[in-house]
Amino acid sequence: MKALSKDDRLFYYEKNYYTLDGLWILETEKATDFDTALKIDLAVWKELLKIIYRRIKDYLKIEGKTVAEVMDLLAFRWACEKWDFTIDVASPDKGKATIKKCPYKEIMDRNPARKDIIPRICTDICIPIYKEAIASINPAIRVKRSNFMGKGSPICDFELSM
Repeated sequence: MKALSKDDRLFYYEKNYYTLDGLWILETEKATDFDTALKIDLAVWKELLKIIYRRIKDYLKIEGKTVAEVMDLLAFRWACEKWDFTIDVASPDKGKATIKKCPYKEIMDRNPARKDIIPRICTDICIPIYKEAIASINPAIRVKRSNFMGKGSPICDFELSM
């Protein structure tokens, strides 16, 4: 067998990351019900994002003390996961990001059986996990969101402030 390159590993993890996320919630839903699956998904994502952002902080050697640093942490993850986004403002006390494409929503959009649950995923999972994840980085930072693709907006937005 050939030695694996970083590109080989990236291919493997990138292709299987979303599949794992989707399959485990489908199986949890089959074994229980949709509402229970969402509660478990929320608990998992709250913990996972705390770990992910802590690891990104360590990797980038960022403390997360300013809004600009938190925006850098968010941008790193979104770029790794191939989100389409812009960081519109990133100052020490204010930040604004616009999401034009969410890979999680795109996956659900491609599955006709899951399209109807997108608003619930947005409301019950996405909104609370970001609020808690950002608070875990820096509890002094407030998150304001007005637009949600999962609820019919053409974009999602994040406004962060101290």
